[in-house]
Amino acid sequence: MNERDIALIRAARSGSTEAFTVIVKNYKNFVYRIILTTLQSRQDAEDVSQEVFIKAYRSLPKLRDEQTFPSWLAQIATRTALDWVQSKHKNQTVELDSERFVTQDVQSGMNARLDLEQALRQLSVEHRLVTVLRAVHGFDYEEIARILDIPIGTVRSRLHNARMHLRQLLQDERGDKS
Repeated sequence: MNERDIALIRAARSGSTEAFTVIVKNYKNFVYRIILTTLQSRQDAEDVSQEVFIKAYRSLPKLRDEQTFPSWLAQIATRTALDWVQSKHKNQTVELDSERFVTQDVQSGMNARLDLEQALRQLSVEHRLVTVLRAVHGFDYEEIARILDIPIGTVRSRLHNARMHLRQLLQDERGDKS
């Protein structure tokens, strides 16, 4: 976070709707990608994103440290998206910009990206969410644990299991069955 973001957050906490509007503009894609990972529907992700920013605005006075704003906002986004899934029971398909997730198991090129997206669709919501929070958004294990309100050991376990499952799915997709 830079000083400008911190100043915007402080101004928004003091009641500046203009500052909060700038925050929304700066973080809307971040929130949208987190929600899309869970909901896998662009329309639902747009609706839930609006709900997230309403909740964030109302909860802003409770934010203890401006430096933690991104993980705090991610936590609101994740919980709101999971609540939406529980209440709506939507069918799931994933559309991720997964280029940053490309691992040593995946060769470069469009086919590899499509294979990765298809493999991510096959993960459970819990495994997909920790994978994307870590690989795409760059949160560390402690931040992911805080965002999802789960023990750090559970984060490690889910990430390990997700990676193993992805590796197997990607090998199967390429015909590298061992």
